Amino acid sequence: MPRWWRPSNAVATRRPCLCRLKHSRLDSKAGTCWCKSRTGSGKTLAFGLPLIHRLTPEKYPQALILAPTRELAQQVSEELRSVDRGLNIALLVGGTPYQPQMKALHYGSSIVVGTPGRVMDHLDRGSLDLSKISMVVLDECDEMLNMGFIEDVEKILASAPKGPQTYLFSATLPPPIASLAKRFLKDPVKIQLSGVGEQAQHADISHAACLVPDHARVKALVNLLLLDNPSAALIFTKTKAETEEVAEALTQAGLSAAFLHGDLVQASRTRILNQFKTGKLQLLVATDVAARGLDIGGLPLVVHLGIPHQLENYIHRSGRTGRAGAKGTSMSLVAWKESRILTAWARRGGLNIVWRPVPQQSDLRTAAVLRLAEKLKAADTVAHRTEAESLLTTYAPVDLVAKLLNFIEREEAVGFDIPEEPARDRVPFKREGASRPFSKQPFDRNDKKPFEKKPYEKRPFEKKPFEKKSFEKKPFEKSPYAAGDQGGFKPRPKADRPTGTPFKKKG
Repeated sequence: MPRWWRPSNAVATRRPCLCRLKHSRLDSKAGTCWCKSRTGSGKTLAFGLPLIHRLTPEKYPQALILAPTRELAQQVSEELRSVDRGLNIALLVGGTPYQPQMKALHYGSSIVVGTPGRVMDHLDRGSLDLSKISMVVLDECDEMLNMGFIEDVEKILASAPKGPQTYLFSATLPPPIASLAKRFLKDPVKIQLSGVGEQAQHADISHAACLVPDHARVKALVNLLLLDNPSAALIFTKTKAETEEVAEALTQAGLSAAFLHGDLVQASRTRILNQFKTGKLQLLVATDVAARGLDIGGLPLVVHLGIPHQLENYIHRSGRTGRAGAKGTSMSLVAWKESRILTAWARRGGLNIVWRPVPQQSDLRTAAVLRLAEKLKAADTVAHRTEAESLLTTYAPVDLVAKLLNFIEREEAVGFDIPEEPARDRVPFKREGASRPFSKQPFDRNDKKPFEKKPYEKRPFEKKPFEKKSFEKKPFEKSPYAAGDQGGFKPRPKADRPTGTPFKKKG
């Protein structure tokens, strides 16, 4: 066990910090820490290991860890259990039954991990007691504030006793969120493990983009996946309905895909995510519910079908790959307007984005032939040599190979033939003849084309013969309702008319 979290290192007037990311100990007056580190740097274990070491044998909630999503809360619980199998952890997340959670709280759990909504439900029910809490951790705090959990977090912290050590962990802390986060801390110590602008510069993640119109975005995605053939890929969309449409299109193209969003029941979300983590599922189409904190080992590719609303969300999405020293790629499929925003983000965050063209069916055929050539080098030809000699006596060698390639192409998906867009859409931020993006071209009046006046063509006038119309006079018919006629209107006699003042009772 490292020396820096042993009790012998702590001074009587000081308390050791949970995170241990860059500083050794905190003054007891402060008792709060505000830590910022890039995605995949091990923030969970950074606060988890010292937190476990500081637990006492008593069976009551001593530490509270809040996470914005159910998946992240489950992952934090699994990470802590992987360190110490004997830990009593109460996992309080929505979409799961209350009985196991209340049972874990009744028999005593030292650590409570949950989402703000379900933790508030247990506080209202009286099944959760935070009167003896000494440590509070807000994981991915900026996302909790963005998702509207501010009031719930304030109520939860208000129910805890005064003076617990509070820790905020996140990969990004934008200024608006930082000003809100300061409300939960008292004289915090801010720990930032990345310099200004380095939050987006992840050495293990390479960024690429492809310019494609919105109507052909799914087809371009299918072509890219068929061409690169990644072992696994996480695809992010903007809406829940789009996840289902994209997953269905990938399945029809012969790829193993499933979708994940917040409307699914928790059992389905857990099952799909476990299949993706274990490699049983190749492609996962998800919303931003899978963008925060999830650790998926060996994920080589992240695809953005359109960019998110903020650069911080793009960084969190891309951070699902390239974790713990592994290499990864973040691919964005954007239209012309989104490409301008993505280029501005690249300048702001120091990203080196490589633009690549949309693969066509010819590119897929070439790649399939190359993969087949590599397989042929390692294939065993002894078993089928006799059949090959008999086929060569019937067909010419070139015709035989072409027929075999035709059969192989039928079995594999051939992708889509996407028409090329105009030059303006293929190369963002570059005008025709411009030496650099956004360069102003000098205006030459001599290059203006002269106005060509088209000759006026007079339409011939066609004179039509005058046709005289005859009007027939109808005979005058007297109205049957005239006074004096039978069946017409007759005035009422004066004797029968009502007398007296209206709306007044007699007597």
